[in-house]
Amino acid sequence: MFNEERIKSFSTTDMRIYNYILKHSIQFPYMSIRELAEEIPTSTASIMRFVKKMGYDSFPELKYAYKKEVSLYMVNDLDETIDCLKKFNTPYYQDLFKEIAYILGDANMIIFDGMGDSAKIAEYAARRFSGNGFFSAALTDPYQKVSMDGTDIVVVMLSISGDTVELIRKANDYKAAGSTLITITASDDNTLAKMSDYHISYYINDVRNELSSHTTQVPALSIIEILSNMTLHMCHNTLQ
Repeated sequence: MFNEERIKSFSTTDMRIYNYILKHSIQFPYMSIRELAEEIPTSTASIMRFVKKMGYDSFPELKYAYKKEVSLYMVNDLDETIDCLKKFNTPYYQDLFKEIAYILGDANMIIFDGMGDSAKIAEYAARRFSGNGFFSAALTDPYQKVSMDGTDIVVVMLSISGDTVELIRKANDYKAAGSTLITITASDDNTLAKMSDYHISYYINDVRNELSSHTTQVPALSIIEILSNMTLHMCHNTLQ
């Protein structure tokens, strides 16, 4: 919104309006034009000239656009993340984790896949399961062709949105190869969730801008650790 070219064209009064908005980014979208004028202080006419210079026809349009842009740079707060993690102790999640842990424990090989930040979680997951004695690997190249006999191979795909084109293509290839597909995403309303044999949704707000996601990976990391511990515990009990 406030690009370098526009800022260079600002008058002294425009700069005062601009600086006030930046310093009061939470309050600004809820202020009236008169309240803003009194706080700066300046005239409502000066504010309207600023609005026009920014390319908007009305003050409410400017506020709406600013609020929308600011929301793109929000992050998941600590309370939201903690509430998300607490869900994992409920009977629903515990039963789901146990069901998936049995499947992982029976696999001849476990493949973890993801892109971006999710690729880092996939790599961690492969190391974690390998350290527990399970044959595991991370295949995180989004352009890698899947050509294998997937029988007795379980693939765990991690994605916040669940709608990344490259991962959808790979998921289709994994299923065509005969692999069991487990997906872990931030919601259940996405393509990967619908394609999977088993799915875990951790339900947290997907915070992103036009370029990247700022959504926390803590829930996905926690799920991997829970599944790793459960799988190890179940296999240990089976061998006794």
